[in-house]
Amino acid sequence: MHGTTVDVEGPKEEGMTRRRRYLSTMDLLTMAAVSVVGALFSAHVWAALMNVATPLFAFLGPVGWIGASGVYLIWPVIVGLLIAKPGAVTLYTLVQGFVEMLFGNAFGALAIVYAGAEGLGVDLGMGIFNWKAKLPGVLLGAGIGCVIVDEIYIFLFGLQSTETIIIGGITAFLSGVLLGGLPGWLITQALRRTGAVSRFGSEGYEALD
Repeated sequence: MHGTTVDVEGPKEEGMTRRRRYLSTMDLLTMAAVSVVGALFSAHVWAALMNVATPLFAFLGPVGWIGASGVYLIWPVIVGLLIAKPGAVTLYTLVQGFVEMLFGNAFGALAIVYAGAEGLGVDLGMGIFNWKAKLPGVLLGAGIGCVIVDEIYIFLFGLQSTETIIIGGITAFLSGVLLGGLPGWLITQALRRTGAVSRFGSEGYEALD
């Protein structure tokens, strides 16, 4: 009877542990901490950078602002690489959008929607690669996330036409890949090499539960 009890309860306890650790304490702390930094960058740093960089893409006409928009994907990509779990980036960006709203984002509550769409794109790209913390997944995800949000903006600003939708979509994808996915990957790799996330990164999360 004792042996039977162990056989029944062992897998049950194992399953409960896995469910409890889907998003660990450190996952949630990482999301919270990065969301504050990401919101500050989105509200101030990236906005200022966009004002400086947009003239460089004047040749794109009314969608020239899309050329530098990929920088908004850097923080979602970093979170995706650190946590690498289904839906984690979408959840993170919803939190970031909420913090942006608290910081006085010009879009108000819509910041939650736009940020969440960026995270959904990163999750979709990483999902194709089974949420592995690999470069191809985050590059694709950053491109998709940038396309989703920038196409929303095109319609929101009344700029929609066949030309702007196509050119804007291609530009957004390239911007997401080159200015969002790649820098996010490089920053994460640099943090790992310095040991900044070796104790607190994805490999050590469970130890803090």
